[in-house]
Amino acid sequence: MASDLQDKVALVTGAGGRRGIGRATALRLARGGADVALIDISWAAGERAPDERVDWNGAASVAEEVRALGRRALALDADVSNEAQVEAAVEQVLSHFGSIDILVANAAARPGGDRVPLIGLPKAEFDRVIRVNLAGTFLCCRAVGAHMARVRKGVVVIVSSQSGRVGKPRMAAYAASKFGQIGMMQSLAHEMAAYGVRVNAVAPGAVDTARLDWSAQAGADPGGDARARFLAEQARGVPLGRIAAAEDVSGVIAFLCSDDARHITGQVIGIDGGSRM
Repeated sequence: MASDLQDKVALVTGAGGRRGIGRATALRLARGGADVALIDISWAAGERAPDERVDWNGAASVAEEVRALGRRALALDADVSNEAQVEAAVEQVLSHFGSIDILVANAAARPGGDRVPLIGLPKAEFDRVIRVNLAGTFLCCRAVGAHMARVRKGVVVIVSSQSGRVGKPRMAAYAASKFGQIGMMQSLAHEMAAYGVRVNAVAPGAVDTARLDWSAQAGADPGGDARARFLAEQARGVPLGRIAAAEDVSGVIAFLCSDDARHITGQVIGIDGGSRM
């Protein structure tokens, strides 16, 4: 796979979490020979994940790791739900690297006040999730897709979710955003095929990242051992006996970006240990 990705330029959004899918993907692509641009927002100290090190600087820290692998890296502070910031960030990446060959649209809204029954869901929380997960993915795909159409090549991978195929209680906003991502991916795959651009999505189940911590805290019964209970609950329905690690997801993303997947487009690849067959 290294030769497939050698000297390609990848743009990964939502790449700043120390245990996140974005970071795992950036490092996997870099090990394959790609240069990587990383987009994320900066969190205040009080907004960090519970186990985040105080010396962890989000996308900037991931960029340092990419450079340590011998590849070029660029870290940008941008909100994917802000049209002007997305357009400016994409222009910066193109100016710095000269091209974008791969887009991994991974950024997602943090679980919080949206994890309630729909009849009690505040519109502001619904809007927040849709704005980041769905509109943010649209803005990134539009900006990068325009470049890929001009150069007539590229790969887009959208990080959706198992919740984009099966709705669950207390997750109406999240499910709506993730179902929407999959529909948008399929439309974009049709549109971009004529330009030689492939567009796919991955649909992870529960993944052992900081999002799991936030989901546990947003649950109905938060507490000191909320994460452990949440982890055990999520693993119970997985035939392979555990939830995914970020590296399980990044490996599939790297495959979809490679020439081994050259005849795959418009598809959703489940990464859930068999919990949805």
